[in-house]
Amino acid sequence: MAALDRGVRRDLIGGYIDNAKINWAHLALAQLIDHNFVDRVLTTNFDPLVSRACSLINSFPAVYDFAASHLFNPDQVSEKSIFHLHGQRDGFVLLNTREEVNKHRRYVKPVFDDAHKGRIWIVVGYSGENDPVFDLLADVRTFEYGLYWVGHGKTPPAHVSKRLLTPGRGTHFLGDWDADDFFVTLAQKLGCFPPRFVTQPFSHLKSMFQMLKDYKAPRNNLDDEPGLRESRFDVAAVIRPQIDALIAGQEQALSAEYYFLAGEHERVAALFKGRQLKKLTERERDTYGWSQMILGDRAHSAAKIDDDRDLYRKAAEHFAIAAKIRVTEADALYNWGNVLFDLSMAVRDGAPEVMTRAAEALLNRAVVKYRAAQAIDPQFSDAHNNLANALADLARAEYPRSDNGILREAFGHYEAALRHTRTPDVVHNNFAKALHDLARITDDLVLFKKSMVHFQAAGAANPNYYSVYLSWGHALADLARRTGAAKTYRAAFEKYRRAAEIEPTDTAAHHSWYYTMLEFAKKLKGKEKAAYLKQAAAVSAEQKRRRRSLERRILRSEGAK
Repeated sequence: MAALDRGVRRDLIGGYIDNAKINWAHLALAQLIDHNFVDRVLTTNFDPLVSRACSLINSFPAVYDFAASHLFNPDQVSEKSIFHLHGQRDGFVLLNTREEVNKHRRYVKPVFDDAHKGRIWIVVGYSGENDPVFDLLADVRTFEYGLYWVGHGKTPPAHVSKRLLTPGRGTHFLGDWDADDFFVTLAQKLGCFPPRFVTQPFSHLKSMFQMLKDYKAPRNNLDDEPGLRESRFDVAAVIRPQIDALIAGQEQALSAEYYFLAGEHERVAALFKGRQLKKLTERERDTYGWSQMILGDRAHSAAKIDDDRDLYRKAAEHFAIAAKIRVTEADALYNWGNVLFDLSMAVRDGAPEVMTRAAEALLNRAVVKYRAAQAIDPQFSDAHNNLANALADLARAEYPRSDNGILREAFGHYEAALRHTRTPDVVHNNFAKALHDLARITDDLVLFKKSMVHFQAAGAANPNYYSVYLSWGHALADLARRTGAAKTYRAAFEKYRRAAEIEPTDTAAHHSWYYTMLEFAKKLKGKEKAAYLKQAAAVSAEQKRRRRSLERRILRSEGAK
């Protein structure tokens, strides 16, 4: 630059700046300024892109050209401001050469000193090379509120590491970011992105018209046209009602779809809250329905962590809305049933085998939802599976237990689920356990054998499925008690062994394995009996070891809290 005359420099730089476009980094920065997260921008660039981005969102911070004027009075600086440290494209002075910027350093220092007061520093898109401005940063002893140097590379440049990123100064490096991604992500996390002209373009346009003072076009010249009546008309009167029509007819749908794609499903729900579904367009209903589904899923997942009953009910509310919309109706009813099923478990207070009146009422409501879901979509395998699970749970809770047909109805739904399921291991396992339940009630050996077929299919589909082998062991043990067959007892022991192997911290398999082995040993004599009693003792010892290990982990966990 020092080799060129001033006019040539200006023309050279101007050609690039005049063709420059506003980046999304500029827009995100403008949003941060408008939402009061950023109050001061210091730039060594000549371009006006930050100012232009601000004007796009109807925000107008003060702009100071520090190359043209060295006067700085901190008390009179605007609340939101942009400082061009080396000049502007159309300013009187552009600092380009090393001599010029070195000379200018002493004038810039007061701006930096004032900017330190109570502010976080973020440095983006700035190399710090060949520029005395970097020296002003490097000379700061401590950044009380932190300085974050954002860089393209994974590691900082050598001069930045050596002179700025030294321990104890409050300086940090954020690597592998470009300016667009950094500022957009930051603005998103702070809840001020995207800008309104993206999410509500017609409302934004209307707000621009509201900035204009009312004006009527000049009256017609009566001397030229004496037959015309003197008249004036509102210049903006034509466009305003059209903008209002676009806002009412299209903007909400556009905003909803944008929020949906951005993952802001709460904002979608807020847009349509209180509106009648029949007055929404099909696209609006679809967007609203899937947003409610996602919000319901989130609440349901959170509820299951601590059995939070309020969150279960919140999830049900979301699914209830989604169930009124055709495209999400079947899925919503199914998920609503799942919430009711899980809530029925929660109200049993840790004893799922004990059916309370409240739990039974919730289960019956879940059955209604599952039936409605599979009525809409007869091939909805998960709805068939969970309907069968709910029926089986209701049947298991009966006392005294009897064959009242509930379990037999469940079998039909398991069979329907198997025709289209993507999780055959789960359905086969559930089907097998239901068959085992009815076999215990009726002592029907055919049902026992049928349950074994489904346990085998579940194990083949997923050889590491703990529940399959534990439940399979229970079923074999029950069958062995009825037949006395040593082969069946040994098969039960093998399934318990496999379950314990899959879950190294589990004790349930060892518990059943131990007592079933003692039961079998009573039928034996001599050395064979002694051998099984010895094996039973080893199983019991392992169970106790695992229980102590679990207790220690619980105590350590509670101590950490």
